[in-house]
Amino acid sequence: SPSPAPPSPLPRRPPSTRRLSARWRQPRQMPADMDGDQSNMSVGTNGGPQRQGTILDRAGTHLQRAGSNLGLQRASTLPTEDRELRHAATMPITHDVESIRPCCCGLWKLQQMVGFILATGLLLIMCIVRPMKAYPYANDMLGITLLCGIFWVFEVVPIYITSLAPVILMPLFGITSSEIAAQAYWNMIQMLVIGTYLVDIALEEVHLPRRAALKLLLTVGVVQPGVLLFMFMILCWALSMFCNNIAVTLMVTPFAIEILNAAEEQARDEAAAACETTDSDEDVVMDASTKEVQRFSSGVMLGIAYASTCGGLATLTGTVVNEVLYGVGEVTSQVTFAKWFEYAFPTSLVSVVIAYLILWLRYCRGLQLRHLTREVLETEYEELVKEIGPFSRDELFVGLIQIVQFVLLFLRPELDKWMGKTFTNPATGKSFTEKLLGDPTLACLPASLLFFIPSTVRPGQALLTWPAVHEKFDFGLLLLIGG
Repeated sequence: SPSPAPPSPLPRRPPSTRRLSARWRQPRQMPADMDGDQSNMSVGTNGGPQRQGTILDRAGTHLQRAGSNLGLQRASTLPTEDRELRHAATMPITHDVESIRPCCCGLWKLQQMVGFILATGLLLIMCIVRPMKAYPYANDMLGITLLCGIFWVFEVVPIYITSLAPVILMPLFGITSSEIAAQAYWNMIQMLVIGTYLVDIALEEVHLPRRAALKLLLTVGVVQPGVLLFMFMILCWALSMFCNNIAVTLMVTPFAIEILNAAEEQARDEAAAACETTDSDEDVVMDASTKEVQRFSSGVMLGIAYASTCGGLATLTGTVVNEVLYGVGEVTSQVTFAKWFEYAFPTSLVSVVIAYLILWLRYCRGLQLRHLTREVLETEYEELVKEIGPFSRDELFVGLIQIVQFVLLFLRPELDKWMGKTFTNPATGKSFTEKLLGDPTLACLPASLLFFIPSTVRPGQALLTWPAVHEKFDFGLLLLIGG
């Protein structure tokens, strides 16, 4: 019997009925697994035993067997996850990256550009003309509502990011405070987490921490265990003040493991070469060569964890624990981002210094580490450049947005004085100022810009895409904060 054809890399189009009929008119032997009763009987149109069933039945059996191997025949360009199909179904314009996008540096289609102009135009008209004289803020709220509706219909940005517009715009227009607007979503602390995590994901997408770490190590140039440990720890400590310390650990650890694995591989190669030229026991030499690298690796892994924890102490957004504490009403009313930084930064600095000294004494003292050379770092940087290219505009913009977010959160007390809404109590004649701008607005505003700035590395996409957010955002953190 003929052997079945090997599966093609792409799913085949079913042949027509005419071709199937002609094929089955030719005498042939049937495979045993296609017919249990007369598996080896000749099939023809004139004389001889005939298989039961119609031509289409037999063709359907063939197609059914092919269908069972669709997992092997699936094209690499097709969506492979249910969530990708759901994203493409709910936002077809955003995910259709192969279509012509003549607007906004190749980011938007004409339809999206029309929606952006129409939405912002109506918002400006509502704010300038103000048709409802009796209720001034109703004009602003109507403009925000129209903007959200048009953005949703025209899919200017992912529909989920459009949903952040009210919590950003309502405090900016003086309609209500960030705390009240955030209650429609979760609460102000969870919205603060979302805003900061979106920027953290963008940093990971453009590999900015990885490039910064390699450039820092190559600039220092001294490949000593103590210096390398200090560089890793100071990088994680500094990043954790801007980003969530969990995200920093997840970003830096894989990169550190790559460097340490390269050093261990080089140690094994040198040990094998030494055994070829001498009569030494290969296992003994290799064990001695890799033991130093493994000892240093333990110190680096602990250093990344300790430094990220110490850096997260310094700011309210550095770790989830601080954000949970900030959600307590009495703390929220008295502690600002700047006040917390003023108190916690010295504690954070002393903590990371003590952690470094302990790790140096335990894992780096007396260690030579000949196999972790500058050549290893240069090789890693060359592989990085091959993978993502030279320093791009995407990395620059994401880094600037991270800095802007940090500065806005730091300067919130001054912004409250500028954007506050003053009320006068008619009974007492005393006036008080309501704080409109809160941390959720100041965190989500820079984060939303990531979806409006076109990427130069991925034409037709923004700096941050929703599939990347859906894949890397730990929504369980929101439940953790509530718990």
